[in-house]
Amino acid sequence: MMNDVTSRFLAKVNKANSGCWEWTSTLHRDGYGKFWFVNGQIQAHRMAYELFVGPCNGMFVLHKCDNRKCVNPEHLYLGDSKQNAKDRTDRKRYKVTTPLEIVEAIRREYATGQYSQQQLADKYGVRQTQVSRYVLNRQRVYV
Repeated sequence: MMNDVTSRFLAKVNKANSGCWEWTSTLHRDGYGKFWFVNGQIQAHRMAYELFVGPCNGMFVLHKCDNRKCVNPEHLYLGDSKQNAKDRTDRKRYKVTTPLEIVEAIRREYATGQYSQQQLADKYGVRQTQVSRYVLNRQRVYV
């Protein structure tokens, strides 16, 4: 018999033909699902692992399928930070340095007072904290 947490979790899942269990509820801006549990949020794929496989014990929960929305426990496995970094690099999911011309455009547009940092972050596909570093000249920009 399923408990309330498992039932609530599965109500937010769509079992796709690909075999992935796609998260249909709230997504973080990085594309991973978010699930409210106890006193806060937990990544949905971590919750899936904990519910259906066992404790994560501080390890990373990695995807075999390269689908950030997937919460199918058969597509998840545990790894350490080194394995997570290798997985990210192998799948080309690493951040590329923002080109100088984009940093300069962000600085120019922010200086007009017409855009918030979040609007510029959304427009240029970076995080608001990164925009803040650019406009305050607290981030090195490599040419």
